[in-house]
Amino acid sequence: MKFNFSLQCVSALVLGFLFGLFVKSAYVEAIAPIGNAFIQLLQMIVLPLTFTLIVSSFAKLGDISHVKKLGYRTLFWFAVTAMIAAVVGLIVALWIDPGHGMSQSTAASAVKEAPSFKQIFLDMVPGNLIDQAARGKIIPIIIFAILFGLALTLIKEEAKSVASFFDGAAKVMFKITRWVIRLSPIGIFALIAQVSARYGLEGLLPFAKFILAVYLACFIQLLVYAVLVLAVIRVNPVRYFKAAWPMMITAFTTASSLGTLPVTMDTLIKRIGVPEEVASFVGPLSAAMKMDGCGAIYPAIVAIFTASIFQIPLDGGQYLVIVMVATVATIGTAGVPGTASVMAMVVLSSIGLPFTGLAMVIGIDKVVDMMRTAVNVTGGGLCNTLVAAGVKKEWKSQIQNQLNA
Repeated sequence: MKFNFSLQCVSALVLGFLFGLFVKSAYVEAIAPIGNAFIQLLQMIVLPLTFTLIVSSFAKLGDISHVKKLGYRTLFWFAVTAMIAAVVGLIVALWIDPGHGMSQSTAASAVKEAPSFKQIFLDMVPGNLIDQAARGKIIPIIIFAILFGLALTLIKEEAKSVASFFDGAAKVMFKITRWVIRLSPIGIFALIAQVSARYGLEGLLPFAKFILAVYLACFIQLLVYAVLVLAVIRVNPVRYFKAAWPMMITAFTTASSLGTLPVTMDTLIKRIGVPEEVASFVGPLSAAMKMDGCGAIYPAIVAIFTASIFQIPLDGGQYLVIVMVATVATIGTAGVPGTASVMAMVVLSSIGLPFTGLAMVIGIDKVVDMMRTAVNVTGGGLCNTLVAAGVKKEWKSQIQNQLNA
């Protein structure tokens, strides 16, 4: 039979999970390099795709006023959806109480020291771009690309050949991206098999309530996205999520927002109908800074989990601090390795809770990270769509026509 691409990805996910559970670990290890190779291929195209798309998008915008509109609307939707996510995580954690009945002795890992805000700031400032690119720091590259694109827009005719070059380079990168994306079902199968083989059902039982809280909160956040699609975009949410499925499933299996960026860009432009100039500007920013799952939902749940384990009562003021700090930290700690843990530490510190609760769940981080990342990427993709729909009516119509086709 000839399956469509979405069905191929779902089949790979289910079969890979079963393969990891029931097949000998030696066979799982044998296919592990395939999954790792798929991630490396995605990482290969992240930086060149990001840089060329941002520069070419500025050249197409042509007017700095459009950049301002995109910037304001992007920050607005980033903040609104992040705050909603933090509230959702807090409410779900209070309801399920994932720390109830769990022993403090379950902690098996030490939490690394969180980087200072000074270091976080310096890591975001462009410097030696080659060195920063080699270390996977995407935000300095994005900032430099924006500066380059702004200069290109202001110069206009004198740099017409440069704009033409980057437009062609972006098209080349999209072609390569399509080749890599076609390998997704194979990569998904190998990656999910490793996860199910590593943890198994028995290894996850002690943390069942915590995992349930994260997955339930993430699912509710997806429903929030569905409401926004219906209210703002005015299209059937089912059609939207069907179109967004490739980036959602890739994010789930790779657990990397940046690694998923090539798939995200292709999905936004080709399947959802977001104009290239919007996706090229907002897309890379959302991959690096839009983290509803890692930066809002997860820290809120970890905070309630920790307070429950140590029987530390929290009041309404502290709940408000959790929501506000999680919302700000979503952007403030962007680009830091182990972002979810860093954001959780920031929230725990803000209300005086020990890091031990976070240490207890680090061992199962991969399991919850898959769902967190799927929400990150879906939320980022939605913000791209909302921004485009709000800037120009014709862009909104383009998205509606694409999704209703």
